[in-house]
Amino acid sequence: MIPDRPTPGSHDRSIPSGALETSAANLFDAMLAAREGEERGDRGPLEAFYRTLMSGTLLLPVPPEHGDEAKAALASAVNDDEQVEISVMLAQEGEGKPVSVMFASVGALAAWAPARTGNLPLPARIAIANLAAAGLPAIMDPAGPVPYRFDADELAALADGRLPGSGEPLFATTTRSSIRVRLSGQDTRDIETGVAEALRQTAVGAAYLAERDGPDGLPRLMLGLVGEPGASATVDVPDGTDVVWLEEPLLAQVRAVAEPFYRRGRGR
Repeated sequence: MIPDRPTPGSHDRSIPSGALETSAANLFDAMLAAREGEERGDRGPLEAFYRTLMSGTLLLPVPPEHGDEAKAALASAVNDDEQVEISVMLAQEGEGKPVSVMFASVGALAAWAPARTGNLPLPARIAIANLAAAGLPAIMDPAGPVPYRFDADELAALADGRLPGSGEPLFATTTRSSIRVRLSGQDTRDIETGVAEALRQTAVGAAYLAERDGPDGLPRLMLGLVGEPGASATVDVPDGTDVVWLEEPLLAQVRAVAEPFYRRGRGR
């Protein structure tokens, strides 16, 4: 099996938003698909664009003198669920009415921005929430490559986690449950030896073996891997073994009962 790390940019708040370059490329492709879908009368690609947008990273233009304020706002926005106030630059539409602006890439910002304009990269869910709070429409990438205008109601729906126009949830509802882990009651030395050998040429940083209850209530062996985003590995484990990437709080639970049988750069 080949377990992969959670993709950066997931809508799960425990996972950081994607790298700006990846986010920008995904948004560009999604926006082109949405335009083509609109010509066919197909709403599906537009909904996919909304989901791609809210799973990515956006740049908000910031006045040069507000650099320190913007950095403080970024730290607060990332660490807190509470809304933060960010001083961002506005533009004017054709009739002179104010409109918020946001950008999917540094290039799109540079094509529009006045000289010395700063920028604040934010997870899209936070950027959209702040733009929606202003009650104004917004334009993404007004100078291209693919401009898109959001109505105020559209922003409000996205900030509320709903698809504009239908009111349906942007993403499937996720549920949280408690997992009890314990030391395995079986001899796992052969498994550890084989897995450790398979991991030596990978970017996996550590590996743990523990036991938890499966959906049927019976104990299941769990192989927990720790590594940086992008790490992957192919391992052979007995049937019925769960292979997972350990993230908090599960990582702390496993560390409380088990020592890693493998650490990168060290022997078993």
